Amino acid sequence: MLTIWNDHQWLEMFRMKRDMFYHIISMLGPHIVRQDTNMRLAIPPDKKVAMAIMKLASSSNLHYIVNQFSVATCQLFKDITANKIIHLANPQQVIDSFNKKGFLNCIGALDSTHIPVLCPAGRGRAFTNRKGYVSVILQTMVDHQGWFMNIYTGWAGSVQDARMFRNSPLPGLVEKGHYAPGVEETVIPGSPGYISGHCLPLKPWLWKPYGGNITDPQKLVFKQCLSSCRMAVEYAFG
Repeated sequence: MLTIWNDHQWLEMFRMKRDMFYHIISMLGPHIVRQDTNMRLAIPPDKKVAMAIMKLASSSNLHYIVNQFSVATCQLFKDITANKIIHLANPQQVIDSFNKKGFLNCIGALDSTHIPVLCPAGRGRAFTNRKGYVSVILQTMVDHQGWFMNIYTGWAGSVQDARMFRNSPLPGLVEKGHYAPGVEETVIPGSPGYISGHCLPLKPWLWKPYGGNITDPQKLVFKQCLSSCRMAVEYAFG
């Protein structure tokens, strides 16, 4: 197909010119080459990239695309984009970004939400949350952009967020200094930590808003900065 399409068909299928397509091939090709085996011939890099770009540039389903290129199975997203697109944020960049927003040494924002589920047989009361519907709790940590860095779920909707948090892997990891990949353990003031809402327990590495009527100027600034940074996790939940 790549050799018989004219320029108009090329633009229609890929939304880019040939020279841009082959520029992408030159960058990705060396990383996605596979060896032929006794069982099957490897899919050429240009065909892998062509299928991926066609999918991104059109509403065509995968069955149509692989038929166009005579490919029986398609691993194009895993082969081409997994390591480049699907990855955790750099921890130091997250800290630096929260620093710019006025909250120092923050590695992430924590919050929980309820995911509606079908009622488990005989356990409706346990899974019914305070709002009256059946759910499981999803605990998340996001970066400054609202991108998920860690999730923990499965607890019944009636369970308090603080109890689920205490039983999640995160506290144990943090106590060992494992805040996030690339963040070293420190014992001096200014260690990295997380921000959260009122419902989680206060810890040296877990910071939450002041409660009640606040009049102290420094506490007001702290609360405002924390609330501003926590908007990231609220945006993540939509």
